[in-house]
Amino acid sequence: MSTRRLALALVFLTALAATSCDRNGPGGKGGGRSPTFQYVKDQEGGCGDVFFHKGTADKTEVLWVSADKTKLQLPDKGSKTFDLAATPEGLTVAVDLWPRAPRFSAYCDDISPDVQRDATWKAKKGKVTITLSEPQDKQGRGSYKASVRLEDVLFEDDAGHQATLKDEAITDVLVGWHAG
Repeated sequence: MSTRRLALALVFLTALAATSCDRNGPGGKGGGRSPTFQYVKDQEGGCGDVFFHKGTADKTEVLWVSADKTKLQLPDKGSKTFDLAATPEGLTVAVDLWPRAPRFSAYCDDISPDVQRDATWKAKKGKVTITLSEPQDKQGRGSYKASVRLEDVLFEDDAGHQATLKDEAITDVLVGWHAG
């Protein structure tokens, strides 16, 4: 009888240990791989009117912000802040997770990546501030520098798992140009 109780106790403890392991990853709640939010300055860039991206050193995670300058009525010079709980049309903030680094960038490039994304986590709430500088061209055309700051942004994957980015910035990247 004591052997049977001991066996049941071991099964119970094993099951308890397995369910109490932290499978969430940094900042996440459940599911597969969560964003790490460990972005590096040398993996940031921009293009278009207006697109920002910033990746991890191994290029398997990329934070990106797509902002339609016209729809969002962004100023030619200055800043505008958005509440992601009521994300306006023309603004998308997300994190792409890749199983391995694409051979060519999937962002601001006209060459398709050679690998499929594992997941895209979309922003659900938080604050985003976009700052634009004057165009380098005197007639107001062409490329210009822009920055974006994200604060307390809650991301969610398709399964409802969540992760929060406390604070991140992409600064003085060149936008206003298009690949091709």
